[in-house]
Amino acid sequence: MPQLDLSERTVEGHPAIAVSGQLTILTAPDLRRLLMKHVRRDEPALLLDLSGLSFMDTSGLATLIETQLKVEEHGGRLVLFGLQPLIAEVFDVTRVTKLFTIHESESDAVLALDSPDD
Repeated sequence: MPQLDLSERTVEGHPAIAVSGQLTILTAPDLRRLLMKHVRRDEPALLLDLSGLSFMDTSGLATLIETQLKVEEHGGRLVLFGLQPLIAEVFDVTRVTKLFTIHESESDAVLALDSPDD
């Protein structure tokens, strides 16, 4: 069974969720519940650390797309960072990279949230 670890913390005043392991049809609902909790709080910004993500299927990708759209509906910003090459390739091959704000490092992601435009 795929393993997914989720942890929450605050980075320079912004909520951050670290995702580690495999994001699949079996584990995506756990991430979705956590992300939607933050969306319902109308938080203006959310960081998503994907540096520990080793695998993602289309269910995982759909969860991230849904979250991006919901965050935008609520007037917030979602910034992803730390994508491993295999995960970045999933974004590129499916041509959804342009839907997201993606940065290599946590510090760059925080700067993107703190600036009016990326």
